[in-house]
Amino acid sequence: MNLHEFSDWLSNTPFSQAIQITSWAIPSIQVVHIICLAALFATALMFSLRIAGRGLANEALHVQAPRFARAILVLTVFLLVSGTLLITAEPGRTITNPSFYAKMIMLAIALAITLWLTSVSRRQLESPRGVHVAAAMFVMLLWVGIIFCGRFIAYVESY
Repeated sequence: MNLHEFSDWLSNTPFSQAIQITSWAIPSIQVVHIICLAALFATALMFSLRIAGRGLANEALHVQAPRFARAILVLTVFLLVSGTLLITAEPGRTITNPSFYAKMIMLAIALAITLWLTSVSRRQLESPRGVHVAAAMFVMLLWVGIIFCGRFIAYVESY
């Protein structure tokens, strides 16, 4: 089964059809997805800035890192659930879209680097080295890329 056949099959499932015909479902899911993405971006920005020594310095980094990691994990779960619902509702728009795959690749990389930075930060690292700051800034660029790719799913032609 190729991606187009899978997309057609998924689009014709009762669950997908129920989401498609409920007028408020897709906009509501998109609102949740966007709010969670905004909260995740803000949390990742605060974490990156803290690693760079540019914010929230009133508390030790090893104390803050687990809270940032938990928030990022919870928001990621909400994004995965809402994203899965959006894919289920409109599989032809996402499953065969190169922007979607670029978004997913960047998401995996951003989460992996964030987990690494969290583990480094938990070791009471109060003055991160240049590699940590560079990684934190790179993660921020990845989140911007994720946001752009997510938005471009609507404008890039599927293959």
